[in-house]
Amino acid sequence: MRLPALDERLRAVAELFTACDIGADIGADHGRLSCYLLDQRICRRMIVSDISADSLAKARRLLALHGLDDKAEFAVADGLDALTGPVDVAAICGMGGKLVSGILLRGKDRLQNAALVLSCHTDIPLLRRTIGQIGYHISRETLVRAHNRFYIVMRAEPGIRDAYTEKELYLGPLLMRDRPPLWTRYLKWREGVVQCEQGHDTQLQWIREELNRETADGEKRS
Repeated sequence: MRLPALDERLRAVAELFTACDIGADIGADHGRLSCYLLDQRICRRMIVSDISADSLAKARRLLALHGLDDKAEFAVADGLDALTGPVDVAAICGMGGKLVSGILLRGKDRLQNAALVLSCHTDIPLLRRTIGQIGYHISRETLVRAHNRFYIVMRAEPGIRDAYTEKELYLGPLLMRDRPPLWTRYLKWREGVVQCEQGHDTQLQWIREELNRETADGEKRS
């Protein structure tokens, strides 16, 4: 039986995992990510957790359907409370930025130097700031589009680097550096959103600086 397909967001999350002994899917919901990581042998074992027993039951059924449930430990748990021992990589995705930040701050002592794969729907600058507050740095940032909206997925690893500027916290230090294929489209979408809000003149200036840089570089290439 074929595995359920991953959308662009979950595929980006999976691509930021490295082959490891134990992975964790915090807030697993339907369990598609864990199912894929186990089936592809990216993770030898998975901790699959959710604060909702009903959601976790869906994940358990999916993994059982594909004969992978014996490779998983299932836990009804609040955030990183699911980690009772060391893991290599932990994913926390599909939530708001305030919620993910709270999970990291409350449970940072349980991470034990695990790499993190993170994605949130809102308050992305807050999440980037929190990554630094727990002694981690962003090692990769990817930008994808799924279901007619943009998603930013980050991998964070232990070790503090130079503090991010406010502009980097807002737009993403590695996205600004690497300027991925969707970068211009994302900036134009973000510009339209910010123009409809009040009190975001500085953020609008940052966006337009990056758009101007894209335009100038495009003219040089031509």
